[in-house]
Amino acid sequence: MKTISIGSMIRQISGLSGTKDVTEWESGFIANIVDKTFDGRDTTMLTGKQVETVERIYSKHFA
Repeated sequence: MKTISIGSMIRQISGLSGTKDVTEWESGFIANIVDKTFDGRDTTMLTGKQVETVERIYSKHFA
């Protein structure tokens, strides 16, 4: 299995925000994380729970 960075995951899931592919909550979460991490370029301030949520959304749509 290919290893992918959390920043890359954020960049990929960013396109899902505002679509029918994710729930309203997931869409808001994605938008918040994209803003907070400067489009996945700085993920140092994410909590473990936020990383788990990004990984869950990514796995649901891209894995």
